[in-house]
Amino acid sequence: MIGRTLSHYKILEKLGSGGMGDVYLAEDTQLDRKVAFKILPPEMAEDEKLRERFKREAKAIAALDHPNIVQVFSVEEAEGIHFITMQLVQGETLKTLLPKDGLPLSKFFDIAIPLADAVAAAHQEGITHRDLKPDNLMVSEDGRVKVLDFGLAKPTGGVSGAGSVSELRTAARTEVGVIVGTLNYMSPEQAQGKSMDARSDIFSLGIVLYEMLTGRRPFGGETSAEVLSSIIKDAPPPVTTTKREVPRELARLIQRCLVKEPGRRLQSALDLRNELEELKKDRDLGRHRTPASTWIMRGAAVAGLLAVVAFLWNLVPGERIPRFVNAVQVTSAVGVEEYPAWSPDAQILAYQSNQSGNWDIWVAPIGGEPLNRTGDYEGDDRLPSWSPDGSRIAFLSARDGGGVYEMSALAGTPRKVSSVNALYTSRPQWSADGDELSYSGIEILDADEPVFVEIVSLRGDESRRIPLPELPNLVWDLSWSPDGRFLAFVDAGGSTETAEVTRLGVLRLSDGEVLFRTDGRTNDRSPNWSSDGRTLYFVSNRGGAMDLWAQPLAEDRTAIDPPAPLTTGMGFRNVQLSPDEIRLAYSKGRPVSNAFRISLSAERPVTWADAEQLSFDQAFVEFLDISQDGDRLLVSSDRAGNPDLWLMFLQTGELRQLTTDIAPDWNPRWSPDERDIAFYSHRSGNRDIWIMPASGGSSRQLTRNDDEDWLLSWSHDGTKVAYLSSRGMKPWVVPADGGEPRQLREYAVDFALEWSPDGKWLAFVGEADLGPYVWRVPVEGGEPERLTKGQVRTFRWARDGKKIYYLGRGDRAGTIWELSLEDGSEHPLTDFVGRRGSLGGLGLSTDGRDLYFTWEEDLGDIWVMDVTDER
Repeated sequence: MIGRTLSHYKILEKLGSGGMGDVYLAEDTQLDRKVAFKILPPEMAEDEKLRERFKREAKAIAALDHPNIVQVFSVEEAEGIHFITMQLVQGETLKTLLPKDGLPLSKFFDIAIPLADAVAAAHQEGITHRDLKPDNLMVSEDGRVKVLDFGLAKPTGGVSGAGSVSELRTAARTEVGVIVGTLNYMSPEQAQGKSMDARSDIFSLGIVLYEMLTGRRPFGGETSAEVLSSIIKDAPPPVTTTKREVPRELARLIQRCLVKEPGRRLQSALDLRNELEELKKDRDLGRHRTPASTWIMRGAAVAGLLAVVAFLWNLVPGERIPRFVNAVQVTSAVGVEEYPAWSPDAQILAYQSNQSGNWDIWVAPIGGEPLNRTGDYEGDDRLPSWSPDGSRIAFLSARDGGGVYEMSALAGTPRKVSSVNALYTSRPQWSADGDELSYSGIEILDADEPVFVEIVSLRGDESRRIPLPELPNLVWDLSWSPDGRFLAFVDAGGSTETAEVTRLGVLRLSDGEVLFRTDGRTNDRSPNWSSDGRTLYFVSNRGGAMDLWAQPLAEDRTAIDPPAPLTTGMGFRNVQLSPDEIRLAYSKGRPVSNAFRISLSAERPVTWADAEQLSFDQAFVEFLDISQDGDRLLVSSDRAGNPDLWLMFLQTGELRQLTTDIAPDWNPRWSPDERDIAFYSHRSGNRDIWIMPASGGSSRQLTRNDDEDWLLSWSHDGTKVAYLSSRGMKPWVVPADGGEPRQLREYAVDFALEWSPDGKWLAFVGEADLGPYVWRVPVEGGEPERLTKGQVRTFRWARDGKKIYYLGRGDRAGTIWELSLEDGSEHPLTDFVGRRGSLGGLGLSTDGRDLYFTWEEDLGDIWVMDVTDER
């Protein structure tokens, strides 16, 4: 949308995402003013009901004529796009302004009173905000408080309207039984998916006020489940425990806002505002009291973890509401066990495991001993699928050139099903009668329409292929609908099964039409159909951890409402419902990658005894970049649930989060003067290059196109950024202050691209004819020169430009190597043995004294839970 003009509004940049739409900065060319421009997403604009809800949302906000609530200017439509224009507030969010130890009392009252007044005004108009948090509270440049984003608001008719069904559904469902809002600021009834009214906002206000005074949230935990458990059951310590100077009456007022039971909570925001005004007056007159001594309220703290929270949704009399109970671990081998597949009687599981050193198909009766069914082959056998009659298992295999195979579930030799020259990508899927198999692949010899779905008859040689020309990427996780009319699938959005941004789609087999169910901003996987085909279950990280979500569908398999979460904090890899929907099998675990450091002064290859571990998270650190002084390490990590950029202070171990966008951010690189950080992100809908200040603040988009831009490197003077583009996997360059990109070289690049420290050379790992070695070419032009003898995954220049450090590939895999550019010699720097895992694929950096790298470990076990009903 950037640069586009709709009606008389020119869209300048994206500001963020809110309830039912993305928000942009735009220029009103008629009135010559800047406005906030909120656009209804295309998939929602196609639904007449959702369009009407969008208009009602705008009208609801427009009715709130209050100096502390953002003003709505208009509701419009242009070129089929529905949008509203709103007052642009210049300033900072409360989240940005809030000090670590909280606000002084004078500043607290200056913000708290108008905030409570704004919420009270909304409640008097029958509108509940439902997502109050510091991110949605702006303090303008003139010091005025503004409440933003009523995108989750709904008319309630005041407290008397409690329990009414929302008229304003947003990106999360809002009727009874569905969770909406932001996890850390939810009321107990909100966290449990119960009926909500204005008193839910009172609880959220209490959390915000508590954090404003102390710098801490009253409810916490290391996982989403622990936070929810704390909100629902724990009594927070009084504000005065952390900040003694807070008047006792103010501390008690906040405690009244945080009462679990709505009927015993402070009943109105108007009362809250009046109480705050009285307390401020008492303070100004010197009449307030502070506690004589520090005291701690030990409330009803509940030990334990909410392993699974079943959020109720589509609450219609007699309709099934799944709950998940009785989790039982089925496998515990060293390595990864994943992609479980149920036998028809839900008594045996097939799955893939790498415990033997390669991927094999294993079968395990529930409570019995696992059996390796493909141990006769030393290559990879993967992605099993059980036939409807339970007699056979289909799977993918690398044997005999690779393809789709099927075998007896008990014994016997596998039989090859596919015969085309293709790379197969999805678990084979059986038709309901067991006569056909469907699978997806990429045709190696067809460059025009490489991606396809094929359906082959097992009782003959007939097959039919459905090309997917609009899907240039890999297709994974096929799932055949019970009526045989549709195939759900995952569009990987990249080149591997481990892509972190995906789209969930549905393929109609009658005409090959593809309907996308998710927007490609999150990681959505493992689709499963309900037995009636009217619900699509899938795994997604849209709520933080990888959890199970449910998407209700119409007869034509279009979405009825946005998807709703069924679990929280589970960390699923992939799932499968049993055919009778009474059991859920899932793989639980994740790849873990942490940062390490070794000295470059060692006279021998270093071992683990010489290495220093720098991070210790159960998270995935993929990229890193060290500052010149060696004190600060930039990393991309999903330690908060989403791949974001973090700054690690190596002297103290402190980690500071730099980005919080819902889209993944990767590959942070310091500019030469270390004032800026370049990275690539999926914020625009596809991967583009972005730049942000190293001190923090808003990011600006550097590249804008429909291709994937990634793996970047600054020029030595900081004026340009080179990057790799999916346009033929060629290197491009763009001015760092903005401008038109240009192709830098014709050579195809594979996973690594680096400008030399003196700016004279561009080095890269070759692809295709050049091969996976480090090559360099003069920036001004010339023929590429091969530098390494060994194959390379990724590399970095030494700071003085005289050496190159690289991660080996092929027969050099698992080792970091050093190449001297003075004499061409190469030697290994590491000898890592005795530790499970492998060198990270793309993490490597140096400050000239030390070398920084990542080490990956991958774990996954199969678990089973029972699925029960509530009515």
